Amino acid sequence: MKLQRLRLRTPTVDEDSEINLVMRSRYALFPFLGAFVFVAFVGCGGNVHVTGKVTFPNGQPLTAGQVIFTDDFYMGRSDIDRNGEYSIHTLRRNDGVRKGTYRVYITGAMRLEGGETTLKGIDSIMNLSQSDFKTADVVQLIDMQHTNPDTTGWIFEVKKNSKIDLVVYPPGEVPENERTEAARLMFEPGYREKQRSQNASDGNRAEFQKNRKRRTVDPRLL
Repeated sequence: MKLQRLRLRTPTVDEDSEINLVMRSRYALFPFLGAFVFVAFVGCGGNVHVTGKVTFPNGQPLTAGQVIFTDDFYMGRSDIDRNGEYSIHTLRRNDGVRKGTYRVYITGAMRLEGGETTLKGIDSIMNLSQSDFKTADVVQLIDMQHTNPDTTGWIFEVKKNSKIDLVVYPPGEVPENERTEAARLMFEPGYREKQRSQNASDGNRAEFQKNRKRRTVDPRLL
């Protein structure tokens, strides 16, 4: 068997300078990496705790569903317990949420009537079998206005530990002075058609006024 002989060579001055430059540039990154890790660690520990209670106008608690806090890029959530109380978390229980402005809505606020299964939050809904739906009716407990972040009208700025109570209404019982415009447009077909017709009429009127201003009289007819 033929062995390959390795010959060691002492690096030249130029090569030695290049090696030192590379090593210095690598070690120079360590302080920046350390600062990045420190900022990330501090940022994770800057969360605040948001708790509250969800009730109907008569004071009766809502006992099913989840409360969701979202800013479209970040979300905190909490199951609603038997007393109607919630505590928002993100990755794990009691870790809170970061400071910011959130739109709030409720999901999974339903119950099954006539069957043996009770709905408790969105996780339970995912685990229901077809037989559960065949033997019972799914009943929505709250008005649809409260189930969409675009229609609730609940917008809260969270800067510190806060207690935010929410009042919900049964389906179709939201007072007119509390019904949001977005909810009307999304959930009331009659109102949506009325607004569309009104907008079309306003557009035609504006176009008529614009064309009227453009009219001129031929000087030869004067």
